Amino acid sequence: MKLVCGVGELGIPAMFSRAKRRIVLHASVYGPFAKSKPHLDGLEKAFSRAEFSRFDVIAVQPGGENGWDQPFLTALRFGISRQSVVDELDYSKFFLSELARRYPEKVNVYPANNLPCLPVVIVDDCICFGQYAHACVHAPQGFWGCVEADVEKLFGWAESGEVPREADAEEIAAFRLVSECSRAMKCGLDGGEGDYGFAC
Repeated sequence: MKLVCGVGELGIPAMFSRAKRRIVLHASVYGPFAKSKPHLDGLEKAFSRAEFSRFDVIAVQPGGENGWDQPFLTALRFGISRQSVVDELDYSKFFLSELARRYPEKVNVYPANNLPCLPVVIVDDCICFGQYAHACVHAPQGFWGCVEADVEKLFGWAESGEVPREADAEEIAAFRLVSECSRAMKCGLDGGEGDYGFAC
């Protein structure tokens, strides 16, 4: 496992550009991705590969009424004005809607109907994860971990609802991160259409 200070040390744009199968984003709000040319270039390289098949995104929706939205967003963007948070949610929505319009066969956006527990970025078999906190220093500047795991196998465990008895401690720990994403996507589907102008 790799542990770094600041998400920039993980090189996520380069991970995106090397993605061969799948990217999963469970980071709540995606304005920073949309404003980053390296992230956008990396995504374009991934989408250009015929073998790249899935881009799954779990996103907090503008105007959400889950009961946890306001306190969660206060923690996510601690110290930033409410209007700035609303603007970022709107920009995130526009960014994801445009991706879904351009790549309808690859992009799946799920509304965050469950309270997100931590930010997770999965690229093929690489799982990156951070933490949310009530702090004026935001998640991108916190500690971030990165582990390698058989992600498709772990999604299979999530689908079956069973962890094999022979699973080792590292697999179980990685499964918790994949399960967080899997459950959020399932809850997003069960919730019906999101506020993105297309069926989730």
